[in-house]
Amino acid sequence: MKISGSIPAKNRIKGNTSPVFKEGMVPSIIYGGKIEPKMVSVHNITLKKRFEEGQFYSKVFELDIDGTKESVVVKSIQRHKVKNFPIHVDFQRVDDKTRIVVSIPIEFINQELSPGLKQGGVLNIVRREIELSCLANNIPEKFEIDLAGKEVGDDIRLSSVELGEGMKPTIVGRDFMLSTIQAPKVEEVATPEAGATKEAANDEKAEEKKEDKAAE
Repeated sequence: MKISGSIPAKNRIKGNTSPVFKEGMVPSIIYGGKIEPKMVSVHNITLKKRFEEGQFYSKVFELDIDGTKESVVVKSIQRHKVKNFPIHVDFQRVDDKTRIVVSIPIEFINQELSPGLKQGGVLNIVRREIELSCLANNIPEKFEIDLAGKEVGDDIRLSSVELGEGMKPTIVGRDFMLSTIQAPKVEEVATPEAGATKEAANDEKAEEKKEDKAAE
């Protein structure tokens, strides 16, 4: 199983959390597997660092709890309503047989090799990530979509992505859209000749109305 980083932690007992925050820790809980839930506190600065590294909810971390190590994924973070700092974290235990739901980012590559984009087409991204169920030991870092050869009007759907063994999208039963190559927007540019023609046409219509009224 690929471990994306370690987070220092301590065992804690249920009760007042004020001392935990003063120590620079965040109250947390670990659950899952056949083991009872465990209350811990995790190092706030390291937690923030892991979050800033990206794909926080799609990685397996190792909690080092007073020398005992547990492989976990982050399920949720509760934040302070005003100051936005973390006040509680839920971790799920994982092993090689644990199936989890994660969101994996999509990267569109070879845009310079797309005839449609070269002609001024626009890449319209419908989804920037794919949510899927997979084993904790087989979490992909990203999915790459090759745009080489894509023309204006082409669309890219889920079927364009090669999912690994055991990976299943959470949206089932349809080949949903990921992106399209849209035609460039053509703005109508007013020219002096066009403006003069339009003005002459308006004058002609006004003159016709005057003649009609005179005939009445």
